[in-house]
Amino acid sequence: MEAVEYRSVIKFLYLKGQNSTEIPQKMVQVYAEKCPNFSTVAHWVRKFKSGFLSVMDEHREGRPPSVVTEKNVSTVEKLIMQDRRITVKQ
Repeated sequence: MEAVEYRSVIKFLYLKGQNSTEIPQKMVQVYAEKCPNFSTVAHWVRKFKSGFLSVMDEHREGRPPSVVTEKNVSTVEKLIMQDRRITVKQ
């Protein structure tokens, strides 16, 4: 099961009035050992209490998922067109 699906269950139970100790107990009944641990559930309950109601991950800075961009493609194409003997190392 995806993390977003677990978070959706946590959100649903939180909105029904369950607290961070009751939610993992309910989830263990359904998902057994595959459910998130108590600290994860408590983390998401805190987020929901603070008004953050999205179950999706927030955007994080860091390495882009791909280095293939239009700018990179056009730069490489220009280099190849200038010198067709160019190597990968160059």
